[in-house]
Amino acid sequence: PENPQESVRSFGGDLALFAKLVPAYVRGYHDNGMLATAKHFPGRGDQEPMPDNAPWMWNPKSLNQLRAQEFAAFKIAVDAGVDFVMTEHVAVPAAANGSKLPASMEPALATGWLRDSLGFKGVLTTDDLWYDHVVARYGAEDAAIRAFAAGHDILLKPKDPFATIAALAAAVRDGRISEKRVDDAVRRLLTLKAKLGLDRVRLVDEDRVNDLVGTPAHLAVAQEVADRSLTLLQNDGILPIAPGKLGRLVNINVQKVDGDPSPAALAARLAAAFPGTVSFTLRPDLDPAQYDRIKVAADSADRVIFSFFVQRDRSGSATPVRASDLAVLDRIAAVRHEEVIAMSYGNPHLARLFPTVGVFITGYGERGWYGNQSVYFDSFIKLLKGEIVPRGHLPVSAGSALPIGRGMTY
Repeated sequence: PENPQESVRSFGGDLALFAKLVPAYVRGYHDNGMLATAKHFPGRGDQEPMPDNAPWMWNPKSLNQLRAQEFAAFKIAVDAGVDFVMTEHVAVPAAANGSKLPASMEPALATGWLRDSLGFKGVLTTDDLWYDHVVARYGAEDAAIRAFAAGHDILLKPKDPFATIAALAAAVRDGRISEKRVDDAVRRLLTLKAKLGLDRVRLVDEDRVNDLVGTPAHLAVAQEVADRSLTLLQNDGILPIAPGKLGRLVNINVQKVDGDPSPAALAARLAAAFPGTVSFTLRPDLDPAQYDRIKVAADSADRVIFSFFVQRDRSGSATPVRASDLAVLDRIAAVRHEEVIAMSYGNPHLARLFPTVGVFITGYGERGWYGNQSVYFDSFIKLLKGEIVPRGHLPVSAGSALPIGRGMTY
C-alpha cells in the first residue's frame, strides 16, 4: 500500500487472481494478431530507493520471498506465452549473488533467472536507456553494451541511437560481444516479425484506423468494464438513494496537477445529469479566499460530492492531497458526514484519508497512459441514479482497513 508505483498498470496484489487474468489477457492479444509484453522484470511492487545510491531503486527482499512473489508472477506470464519481457533499472541483490547492478544490466537476472530459471524464450527488451540516472552511472553507450551483453535483444531508447550502434559494432569487433549473441537477438526478432506476417504485409492502411480502433463496440466494452468494476468501499446506509431524492448537489473536484481537463469534463456531465449541480475545483493555484465560498456552498447543499483526481506519486505518497485541500474537505465531512459522497477516479488509497464520509467509491482509471478515467464519469452517474449497483472488489490492499477483495453492494 505504501508503494503505489504501478497503480492501474498492475493486475493487483492477489497472485491467484493474477493467474486467471494474465493468461486471458495474453490470449486476447494473440487471438487478435497482437504481441504481449510482461513488465517490469523483476517487478516494482516492493521496490525502494537504494540507500547508498539514490535515485536507483532496489528490491531488498529475500530470495524465498522473490520466488514466492515477483518471480512467481513473471513465471505465470512466461507460461501464458508472452512474446516480450521488459526489464527494469531495479537491483535485486538476493537473486544476483549480492550484485547491485539493475536487471537491465545484470546477467544473473536477465539471463540467469528470466531465461534459465523461468524459461522465457522470447524477446527481452530493456526499459528506456536515455534516463539521466542511467546515463550518469554508466555512460550512454556503455549502458547499451552492458544491457546487450546481459542478454537483452532490444535496447530501448538509447540516448544517441547512432552512437550506440557504432559502439555495439566496436564491441563485437573487439570481442566484448560475440557474433552469436547478435545472431540470437536478430533471430528472435525476425521470428516474431514472421509470426505477424510482416514479411508479407508491412504497412498499415491509415485510412482504416478509425474503423478498427476505438469503435462504438470497443467503447461499449470499456463502459461495461467501468460499470462492473465500480467499487463501494464505505456506505453508512446512504446508498441506494431513491429516485428524485438526491436534492441539490455541490460537487467539489480535487485536482492534483495543473491543466487536468477531467474536473471540468465531470462538472459538465454532472450538470447535464442533475440540473442545478454546482461544481468547484480545488486546484494548485486556488485563491485561499475560495475555500470559504466552497464551505458556504457545501453547507447549503442537500448532498456534497467529493471528486478526486489525485493520482498517486509514483515513487512517493499514495495519498498526495494538499494539506489546505484536506483541511477544508475534513471540515465539510465532519459537518455533513451522511450527505458526503466521495468518488476517486483511479486511486482507492484516498479512502484512508476520509474514513468518516458517508460513502466512498473508487474507479480504476488514471489519466494519460494509465487507464481510461473519463469512462467512470458515466458509471458514477448511473450509480447515483440507481441504474447500476456496485459490484467491484479491490484488487490491491489500500491499508489494513481496506484489504484485497473489499467491495460492498446492496
